[in-house]
Amino acid sequence: MLNVGTLERWLWDAACEIRGPLDAPKFKDYILPLVVLKRLSDVFDDEIARLASEVGSGT
Repeated sequence: MLNVGTLERWLWDAACEIRGPLDAPKFKDYILPLVVLKRLSDVFDDEIARLASEVGSGT
């Protein structure tokens, strides 16, 4: 049976294997731009939906 501790260890080991020799703090160089891009994408989608509702509401 797989408990939480075993799952966490397995996921951590998998992340370390994928990461390779790169230090974990260096991942911020990759993750932060992705987070910003995701936020921009969400805001863009919200703005498109808002404009579509305005245009579709009788303008």
